[in-house]
Amino acid sequence: MPAPEALAEAAHRLGVSVSAEEVASNERLEERMGPFDVVFPSDYLVERLARRGALLELDLPAAVTGRIAPWAREAPHDPGCRVSLPFAFGTTGYLCGERLPDARTWMDLLRPPAGTRVGMLAEVREVVGAALIALGLSPNDAGDEAVGRARELLLAQRSQVVGYDSDDFVSPVVHGAVAAHHAWSGPAAIAVRSHAGLRYVVPDEGAALWITTGAVPAGSAHPEAARALLMELADPELAGLTTRTRGYATPNEPARERLPSAVRDDRTLFPAAAVLERCHAFRDLGAAEARLVGVFEEVTRA
Repeated sequence: MPAPEALAEAAHRLGVSVSAEEVASNERLEERMGPFDVVFPSDYLVERLARRGALLELDLPAAVTGRIAPWAREAPHDPGCRVSLPFAFGTTGYLCGERLPDARTWMDLLRPPAGTRVGMLAEVREVVGAALIALGLSPNDAGDEAVGRARELLLAQRSQVVGYDSDDFVSPVVHGAVAAHHAWSGPAAIAVRSHAGLRYVVPDEGAALWITTGAVPAGSAHPEAARALLMELADPELAGLTTRTRGYATPNEPARERLPSAVRDDRTLFPAAAVLERCHAFRDLGAAEARLVGVFEEVTRA
């Protein structure tokens, strides 16, 4: 979600009032969408909602969509930004400290050395997806064999997992409660810049590459104001403000150009093309996602 400062400034420019609620996952957002005029779903949820007709067409001018990097503007969940506008992107790897100096693969997190404690995100697609990628499979493979192998790997890891947390995955590493924690690149980048000895790893096998977007629900009570807010938030000044204060990379190219060099050139935030090429986009799995949900619930209850 955009930084509060960016939301406040966009609302001020438009002469409207905005109240916001922050949710930690696509799954929670999908449950809570009803009362909102603007939502910020990630890629696979955009795909799912669009298929249901739950998002309005934005009909954005080329001057707005043209600010978005081509790879994000034409991403498979919504080519051409028909129903969503990319606002942030990142990878999902892991943050680690000096106890795992040579960590570079998913197995260093999913099969850590004996006695090593780790943490995982509290996200179905991220957790099961990491296991699938570690096994050389697609994170979108919901077949019986693939899901069964991912289940076995995650259950074997369970005794070494301190917890599943998407709200704070940095401080456990900083304070030594875990040797590594499954992490999103935005907060991880801030942590690496702030604490000596920390590293963010995009595993050799690949990682999830996600895009968070702005969209207008079909039931929005104020669709024109919502569309105007999204366009205002795409102003390079406000898009860059979100990166500076929240830490997540922007796909808005003019906004990136305005960032301080330490942020603009941070390869944790803005990976090299070779890193992006080995990453995977989550796709909507439809009813088959229930298999992944089942594995996640079994593992986290174990």
